Amino acid sequence: MDQLNKPHNMALAHPNKKFWNWGPLFFSSFFFFPLLTNWHTLAVSNIAAQIVIYAAFVTLYGIALYKKGETVTPVLAAMALLCCLGTYITYGTHSLFGFIGFFCGFNYRRKYCFAMMAALLVVILISALLFVPVKSMYFVAPAAIVSIGLFIFGMMEQRERFYRIQQVQSEQKIEQLGAIAERERIARDLHDLLGHSLSSIALKAELASKLSSAGASEQAAQESEQVAELARTLLSEVRQAVSGLKQVGLYAQIDVLIKRLQDAGFIVEKQIEKVPLSAEQESSLCFIFKEAVTNIIRHSKGKHVKLTLTADNGVVAMSIQDDGKVKKYQVGNGVDGIKERVNALGGQCDICINSGMALHIHFKEMTA
Repeated sequence: MDQLNKPHNMALAHPNKKFWNWGPLFFSSFFFFPLLTNWHTLAVSNIAAQIVIYAAFVTLYGIALYKKGETVTPVLAAMALLCCLGTYITYGTHSLFGFIGFFCGFNYRRKYCFAMMAALLVVILISALLFVPVKSMYFVAPAAIVSIGLFIFGMMEQRERFYRIQQVQSEQKIEQLGAIAERERIARDLHDLLGHSLSSIALKAELASKLSSAGASEQAAQESEQVAELARTLLSEVRQAVSGLKQVGLYAQIDVLIKRLQDAGFIVEKQIEKVPLSAEQESSLCFIFKEAVTNIIRHSKGKHVKLTLTADNGVVAMSIQDDGKVKKYQVGNGVDGIKERVNALGGQCDICINSGMALHIHFKEMTA
């Protein structure tokens, strides 16, 4: 894939998985197989040299683990040279070339990794021709096969690691966008909730000041009392809004609103279905239900309330209606806020006052 051809700057080592990092060295124990089969015929210096070669290889392997991307090249060159020269001491080095192959597959971009693997195969062939001339194929075959196999596994690990990083980054981006959307939703809700009430408080306070200056103390006191009442109502609404933020979702919010209606003396009938909604739709419906119920508690003279939320053929329908007598109604900030939310969802909002107050809303599902 094109994305895998870009520099990736990854190291093979996992910071918290020491066994994953060092466990593969178990297979390097095959390096000592010739030693175990011929140890009685070998000089002490030869045995010591094999141990030194192995210790040096393990050290270089540990360094290569933490080298990112193509910065591993000098270390791999040292490992290949060590294995090549070490073949003069023991043909057990054929078991070590595979580790270099894995690094070639993992650390390099696609356009370079095959060249590095080809170079490794050349080193294997040179090692065999120089130091194992009699039975070269018995050295080249296992070394080449293991190296190519681990090279392929290295490329697969690189791809999987790359995709895991991409997935984590995508999840973080989604969480970030979700947090931004949630902050915007809260800001919009608080604006809808506070804007009208604070404007009324400011106007009435200004009116009370003017009446007091004009000597109409009784009227000024009435306006001041209305300011206090508005402030108390607003404080209650803010508390309810903050409490609503703690709800787990739309259906929990509906349960809270039904309890408020019942506490206010209304008999509540509900037809609430589990409807597939996007986060934006759910947030808007929370606001609409809350605003409509608040208006019923404040203004309705009826006793029965019906809440409906259904979906049919990809269309979501919700309604809130009470049986109070309504001759006319004034479009206020709350109703305007509801209509704005519905318009943002691409839906339709109808208000009927034939038999009580009824709010009907329809919009299309948007689950993606």
